[in-house]
Amino acid sequence: MLEKQRDSGARWGWSDIARFIRTLLASRLGRRGPFFLSHLITGRCNCQCPTCIWRDNEADELETSMIERLYRGAKDAGFVANAIWGGEPLLRQDLGQLCRSSRENGMNTTVITNGFLLPDRAHEIGKEVHCIIVSLDYPESKEHDSFRGMPGLFARAVEGIEVLKRMNSPRKIVINCLLHRGNEDMIGQMADLARSLGVSLWVCPAKEGISRETGETNKETLASRESEQQVARELLGLKKKGYPINNSRAYLQRYLLDMTPYVCHAPFIFVTVTPEGDVTNCFNYDRPYGNVRTSPFDEIMKNWDRREAANITKGCWKCNNPDVVDTSYIWEIRLEPSLNLLKAFLPR
Repeated sequence: MLEKQRDSGARWGWSDIARFIRTLLASRLGRRGPFFLSHLITGRCNCQCPTCIWRDNEADELETSMIERLYRGAKDAGFVANAIWGGEPLLRQDLGQLCRSSRENGMNTTVITNGFLLPDRAHEIGKEVHCIIVSLDYPESKEHDSFRGMPGLFARAVEGIEVLKRMNSPRKIVINCLLHRGNEDMIGQMADLARSLGVSLWVCPAKEGISRETGETNKETLASRESEQQVARELLGLKKKGYPINNSRAYLQRYLLDMTPYVCHAPFIFVTVTPEGDVTNCFNYDRPYGNVRTSPFDEIMKNWDRREAANITKGCWKCNNPDVVDTSYIWEIRLEPSLNLLKAFLPR
């Protein structure tokens, strides 16, 4: 039975959904800390995106055995999900092995990639993960490749998606479109691209910040407030027409369009592990809970302070990312964002 499950690839079944709901409720009731691992597996990247604040080609990355120990510790700490990103995670030659380790330790596993190496590596990771998110910012190659500084990137990313579709693994493939000043009027075309490829679309406004590698700000690349509102209107219309848009209506209407403040609950949901192994959250990058090179992850998580997280997040709603806003809504068990998430991952 185990071998049959492994051959069929990673799947998210009803028992996994029930486990996620139980874990979410335990977090709400104060019986546990974060349960979603955000793992920057590398700082290296083969692109030069002007919006990027995460690239760090000098990061001292964890070795394979240490990451496998991290994932065992995450299992022991009751984590139910793991997002593997970077940098560009496919630059790690051991990624297939690490995705398998994440899955075998009981975590719903997602890989976020720019897609350039995906046609060559799809068979290594496709059946080991539950979701692959491919970053595409433009509906055609010329502008996308120019923006990300990688000739041939668009064609390779689309080819990678097509390889995964032929494999039928993973079942969930998402295009992540980073909304910025150059593609504000192309969201309808991006939705058409996603539908033509048989995948869904997630639109994420670029976040203001400072590049870890260069120290430069990305402020000049950000979309205007008026453009964000127009995109929200367009996406709401596309969802109504049945387009596969992953952003919830609550995010698009309440936050992006109306700019209604939300209560951030992200630190109760996510914890981040950096390429160097620091265990951090959005408010304590300069004073991490610990480092997995020196302590087991499950032991480090015992230092997580619920009261500190509550004090820090009180009145904070500066993040514009749908992963932060929508998961904060879900933590509050708001009906539409919760149903939107379940619809995205329901077994088929």
